[in-house]
Amino acid sequence: MDALLQIQQLQLKLIRSASVNENCAFDLMGIVHQLTLAEAKNVLGIIEVLLNEAESLRRISKDVAARPVFAMSC
Repeated sequence: MDALLQIQQLQLKLIRSASVNENCAFDLMGIVHQLTLAEAKNVLGIIEVLLNEAESLRRISKDVAARPVFAMSC
């Protein structure tokens, strides 16, 4: 049961991190209109990275849950 709990805790950390990235991206979108064109382009690049990272973390979380071998090795 400890292995299952460890996996669930890892998944929770991944999802929390994904949510933080996503929230940061949305917060940045709110201020883009106040920036110069060059600054806005930089912020949009950062937003894209944050959203991509959030999606990657969610995929990793799903992969962890789908691998019973991982659970056995913990």
